[in-house]
Amino acid sequence: MRVVFLHGIGDGDPTMGWLDGLNRGLMQAGHPPVEKERVIAPRYRSLLNTAGVSAKVPPVTYKPKDDASGRREFERRQAKVQRKLGSESGVRSFGFDRVPEAPLSALQEAAINAIPWYDLPQVKRYMQSEGTRGAILQLILDNLPGSGDIILVGHSLGSVVAIDLLDNLHEGLRVRRFVTIGSPASSRPLHENSDRLLKKFPYARVDDWTNFFDRRDVVTGGRGLASTFPGAQDFTIDIGGQHGANTYLGHPSVSGLLADVLYPTKAVALRESGIAVRLGDNEASILLSLHFGHAVQRHIKDKNAAARYADALSAQQDEVVAQIEAAAAASDTTVAPELYELARGTVPRLPHRWELHEAVSELVVLAMTNLIEPYEINVERAPKDALADLTVELGFQRSTGTKIGSAIEDVQSYVSRKGGVPWGRVLTAAAGVAIVAAGPVGLIVAAPAGVFGAAALTGGLAALGPGGMVGGLAMLGGLAGTGAAVATTAATAGGGPAQPINDSNTLVLRVAVEHARKILELPYDEDLWYQITDLETQLSARINRLSVYSDPKSPALEALHSGKFTVSRLLAFMLEKGLGPKALVAAESETDRLLLEEKKAIEERKSIES
Repeated sequence: MRVVFLHGIGDGDPTMGWLDGLNRGLMQAGHPPVEKERVIAPRYRSLLNTAGVSAKVPPVTYKPKDDASGRREFERRQAKVQRKLGSESGVRSFGFDRVPEAPLSALQEAAINAIPWYDLPQVKRYMQSEGTRGAILQLILDNLPGSGDIILVGHSLGSVVAIDLLDNLHEGLRVRRFVTIGSPASSRPLHENSDRLLKKFPYARVDDWTNFFDRRDVVTGGRGLASTFPGAQDFTIDIGGQHGANTYLGHPSVSGLLADVLYPTKAVALRESGIAVRLGDNEASILLSLHFGHAVQRHIKDKNAAARYADALSAQQDEVVAQIEAAAAASDTTVAPELYELARGTVPRLPHRWELHEAVSELVVLAMTNLIEPYEINVERAPKDALADLTVELGFQRSTGTKIGSAIEDVQSYVSRKGGVPWGRVLTAAAGVAIVAAGPVGLIVAAPAGVFGAAALTGGLAALGPGGMVGGLAMLGGLAGTGAAVATTAATAGGGPAQPINDSNTLVLRVAVEHARKILELPYDEDLWYQITDLETQLSARINRLSVYSDPKSPALEALHSGKFTVSRLLAFMLEKGLGPKALVAAESETDRLLLEEKKAIEERKSIES
């Protein structure tokens, strides 16, 4: 594999100081240096400094008809890079990118016009002269092999050239890693009078794209490239505000990322054992969530949505495997056979370890959870259809899953003021406030581990998915804990921000679980009634207190009223379905009987009198 380096402005780095920096970083990490024979570093300084250079721009060689699938696969590879770099303490994701556009552009304009040793006008010349651009691109292509794998590194002006080169590469070439360092490619002044830089990113040709910059590097303005190029993934590193390629490439995160491709490791993070290792409860629930996700995907009728869902689920599975491998490596322990199988790319069969009353809780949560969070895809009624599949996989009758789905619909449609239930979407109550959004909010708090990594697989929560967003799968322990439904509101009674809607999420799930259990003739939790009535009392007290001074339609009051509406509907539903305490249900039944007898007596008297 060849390393292709495209230099920045100036003399073109004839002494190859950039390679010295890269090799310094590699050797510090225990890797061998890259020999010069493996390097391609064309020099194009003379073309930038010579007026009147003219050459035809090479033809575009990447012309896919539909790149959607390539884009999604590219995103999975980007997530792998993000997991690696997101766990390194020397990499940060903030800096001058928070500076408003106007002053930032002024800084970069000043750099372009007033820093002679950077000589950034060369970049503008490349961007605005078709003849110069064509000559440089052709020179580089003449130095590249016609096929095979390359690592492409672009520094400063070289990053602009490298970006431009991607869709002109020889068709037999594949970029195994694309790294830009100290890039000014997102600078607005560079794009003035030019809108042609990389119109369409070649996702199927480039494995990934990582852009490193120092927030004090004025050439970059401390701003990354993602705002200009959707394919770019930005990371900030601290190299003392310098701009040199040798300094960038000597940073351990940069050289380490290149080493991953130059010297791929064959070490296996997971170890099997001759002794049976039992699957833990959290691990089993993670496995259940993946099976449910695959069942949902099978029932999505729209082919495009099904394909996107499948790819998003694969990305989630990558994240789970990465967490398993990291945990196993850190503790140097063996893992359960099911996890080893999952890490090898196969979703193992579900163990028959759940009793029916436990399975009901898990399946209700899964059916009301967006398992591909943070991605959002309209799956229509696929989660309901998936319930029957999962109950069979768990060793129960198919009709059990159908009854659980019906129980969920009963609760949702009763609570909602609208007819019909939008499976796979957000259910809203009064004032458009979400009461179920991507699964239960507020059950358990999970802290993300790293910039992009998922939360730890502890505390009863499976956190799935790139982006560090909680996937939303609440475990049985958090769901069934007594008093959990009112904990947040009780804690805020002293004056803090009330969050009744989060409690409503919990309650909707709890009521759906108990309703499903009753339909399946299982014992149900009578104490849930008292938890909900307690919340109703607290909400009412909060409303009464705030309404004295607040505007009648203040956001806080509207949220409280919406929460109270949800609670009231749930209480009415529970009475109607016989889910309250047996004594109360009996009293309600007796009251209904007496009222009915009184009504009949009144009608009989009227009949006699007439």
